[in-house]
Amino acid sequence: MDCNEFNEMDIYDIFGLEDIKKSPDILGKIKLDVSPKILVQPRFQSQPEDLQKLKEIAGYMFYVEGECSPPALMLLKIGKTDITSTIAKIDEIPDALVREAISSPVNPPVHGMYEITDDIKEWLRKELGI
Repeated sequence: MDCNEFNEMDIYDIFGLEDIKKSPDILGKIKLDVSPKILVQPRFQSQPEDLQKLKEIAGYMFYVEGECSPPALMLLKIGKTDITSTIAKIDEIPDALVREAISSPVNPPVHGMYEITDDIKEWLRKELGI
């Protein structure tokens, strides 16, 4: 899939960096410490400890999508019921930071999703003021 296709999909309301900056409800729920590995860990919603973990990760998680060309920085919404949806594609990030996340991954990718690096986290903190 070409990552630019996200910009053309009518079924998704894909945001960009400026949209996120203007959305305090998103900014306040960004979880830079949540990774694809944490996201896909098995949880049983009938278990109190799993419900607590889900509450902790619910919000917004950045990841690098490696299954498209070119790779892209994306923002995923994680719902309180474990439902997720990609809501943003960040075109403004330097390509070198995205490529570093794939060439020197923090952890192995999960379904083509790469964890963001410390350099990407720093860039996001600066750009989003978080």
